[in-house]
Amino acid sequence: MDSKKKSIEKIGFGIAIMFLISWIWAIFIRNKLNLTSVQNTIIGIIVLYVIGLCLFKLIIKNIPNYKIEKGKISLKELVLCFLLQFSSILVMSVLTVILSKITGNEIGGEIDALTPLMLFQLLIFNPIIEEYVFRKLFADKLLKHGELLFMLTSSFCFSIVHGVSLGIPQILYTFILGMIWSYVYIKSGNLLVPIILHSLSNLFGSVIIQSLQSVSQIAVSIYSMCIMLMGIVGIILFFSNKKKIKIDNDNKLITKLALKDIFFNKGILFYIIITITMFIFKNI
Repeated sequence: MDSKKKSIEKIGFGIAIMFLISWIWAIFIRNKLNLTSVQNTIIGIIVLYVIGLCLFKLIIKNIPNYKIEKGKISLKELVLCFLLQFSSILVMSVLTVILSKITGNEIGGEIDALTPLMLFQLLIFNPIIEEYVFRKLFADKLLKHGELLFMLTSSFCFSIVHGVSLGIPQILYTFILGMIWSYVYIKSGNLLVPIILHSLSNLFGSVIIQSLQSVSQIAVSIYSMCIMLMGIVGIILFFSNKKKIKIDNDNKLITKLALKDIFFNKGILFYIIITITMFIFKNI
């Protein structure tokens, strides 16, 4: 087995095991225990990011590391990436409306109350730990096989786990975000850059809009319109500058070879099967 195939396979199996034990806790065990919301959150974090993450790192530890080089990302690129985060919200909103019309049901993920603990998770903890897992650890093991392969694998694995917890429209939304954050990590070589963008995404896409819901529906509507306008600006700027965006010295965001390397890999297929299975169990 060549090193690229083996690396992707271990990544796929490792991330599947990491989230599998978390889903087993959340879907099959948690509700059977008489625990407070805070206790559930703390135990969930321990299961996923202590036990699960340790198992993930154990599975991938023999894959040689690639040291990412420090680079420079221009202010113009950062502004474009920031605006594209709003574009992802726009895409998710359109997809949500379409799915709602098709199914005849209201499509949406679970929304937790904005407690101090939840704010800490959304704005600090999740951006740091998720970027560490999906950007740094994935880049350490996959970037030597190409920027695009790393970006697609990282973004896909990042996105489908959100489909289990937050619903199908979140998959495309978080995939786009994953591509953005993978790109800025590659270009800057600094994990702090995607962490900041991730935190800002949670702030503008979740915290502010939930806070406005307690003010008035008019405020929510005005804010939502502003998000959509910024998303449209992001899409326009993206297509205007697409030829300047270089990945592996090319401007292709998807190639047949990269897709084949990812989706014909046993580890990724195992991850997909586990994810679909847990999604079914969660929704029956």
